[in-house]
Amino acid sequence: MMTLFNANQIDRISDLPSNVIDVILGNLRIRDQVRTSILSTKWRYMWTSAPHLYFDDDFYQRFLVLDDPGAVVSKIITDVVMLHNGPIHKFSICIYADFDFKITTEDINLWIPFMSRDVKHLELVTHCVFKDPMPDILFSCKELTYFKCSSFILSIPPNFCGFEKLLELHLVCVEFESSALESLMSGCPFLEKLVIELCGDFEYLDISSPTLKVLLVKLEYDIKSICLKKAKNLVDFTLDANYNSLSGLIKSLPKIKRFSMLRGKKVREHH
Repeated sequence: MMTLFNANQIDRISDLPSNVIDVILGNLRIRDQVRTSILSTKWRYMWTSAPHLYFDDDFYQRFLVLDDPGAVVSKIITDVVMLHNGPIHKFSICIYADFDFKITTEDINLWIPFMSRDVKHLELVTHCVFKDPMPDILFSCKELTYFKCSSFILSIPPNFCGFEKLLELHLVCVEFESSALESLMSGCPFLEKLVIELCGDFEYLDISSPTLKVLLVKLEYDIKSICLKKAKNLVDFTLDANYNSLSGLIKSLPKIKRFSMLRGKKVREHH
């Protein structure tokens, strides 16, 4: 990164308003955020207030040569979060399938207290066969507008007061305890987009969300019943599953503009 700026350019950037510097840092990968600390003495600790923290494929790639990469990665993420001295608005961990690391309950219980009051965009994505229960502390993130998670068992704690600002929800490879999905949906009064992907194991799907506009459901198995009668404002629905009662389903959606059914090589669209 030192080749990108000369000393005068660095000084000019340092004089920018703090909110502009936050935008610059927020668009850098975590490795590059930390590297800005060597640009000048003014920049030494600026990365610790970056509002966006992304741990993506580029971050994990270097650790693949280690015998136990998971422990190293967990410690680095924990150190970054604990050293952070400003609000964290976006926090994203996306782990691809070849990396031997999972997000544990212990990790989340360490990280979330440092961001729960401010985080608006939260992604916790792993590709693990063995799932842990979703930690209750995640339900304390009241400012969430976007939430994506995978490889958890979802149960709703009795003191859950809802995600009143949540607009977009992605659930991938999530297992649901009894009525957990319904309870979660009822606590999201302004939800506009819902993605349910490779989740199980239910034969009946009932989506009750009058604000929902976009729905994507992808399942590996047959589904017997889908009820969307309380999703009257749905305009875009994609279904990737074996399901036979399409005509009745479409008729129950008065505002639908785009309906796609995907199964294998079959694609059917209704406009």
